[in-house]
Amino acid sequence: MTIEVVELRKSDRFIATEPISGTFGPAEIVILDFSLGGAKLSHPQPLRIGTRGRIAFKRGDIAVSTSAHVVWSHLARTDKGMVYQSGIKLDETDPHYAMAINSLLRAGLLRKDVDSLERKRERLLEREQIRKTLSKPIPTSSGVE
Repeated sequence: MTIEVVELRKSDRFIATEPISGTFGPAEIVILDFSLGGAKLSHPQPLRIGTRGRIAFKRGDIAVSTSAHVVWSHLARTDKGMVYQSGIKLDETDPHYAMAINSLLRAGLLRKDVDSLERKRERLLEREQIRKTLSKPIPTSSGVE
């Protein structure tokens, strides 16, 4: 079975090579990946979709604080147990945020994500296989004697 995955992202994604701690509003977070328009976060407490707040982090001389909102959030299994992961979108383009991504990339703290579409395709295939194994035929009355 082949599943086609369409690229919907407007910019490249960059994966953190080591944890980058920060905050989103009052919540403590770890930033998993960055894009020019947002970030993927990991956090111990749930964040409600639509929540607005400031994402802030500091790494060496690099410090950023900009406004964003949660566009998706779910509980995820990791090698360290269950955590929440959320995607945030910046409320507006922030040149300081973009410069921070560039600086983190040059410092080796980020790497370009080149496998995200393949990982998404594999997740979709896995979900389809699970759906097929769990689906049961719907009984009909036509075969009753």
